[in-house]
Order: sequence, then C-alpha cells, then structure tokens
Amino acid sequence: EYLLKNKGRVVSRLDMLENVWGIDFNMGTNVVDVYVNYLRKKIDKPGPVKLIQTVIGMGYVMKEPAA
Repeated sequence: EYLLKNKGRVVSRLDMLENVWGIDFNMGTNVVDVYVNYLRKKIDKPGPVKLIQTVIGMGYVMKEPAA
C-alpha cells in the first residue's frame, strides 16, 4: 500500500520502516528487503519489466505497468 501511495517516487528503506512498521531508526534489519521480495513474487509477471524496482543506494520505486 505504501509503495502504491508513493508510485513513481523513490522510497528509502528507512522511510518504509517508519511508515509501514512504525520503526523510527535503522536497526540493521532486512525486513524491508524480505517483504519487497515477497511482494515482487506476488505481483510481477514473468518477463523483463518489473513493477517494483530497486534504486541502488536509495530504496525502491513502484513503476506504472506497461500497457
């Protein structure tokens, strides 16, 4: 839901920890990565285009699906 509300905007891991799980500091956890991977498996279809993309060093962004 949080990625959908921020579609097209890069969302950092810390931003997701704060707004999704209510954690206001980076505990060195990989919970965001685990759940993003889980979401990718649920929503991405086979092929090269992925809806949730990793922006290295910044976080994640949800892209518009191709028509």
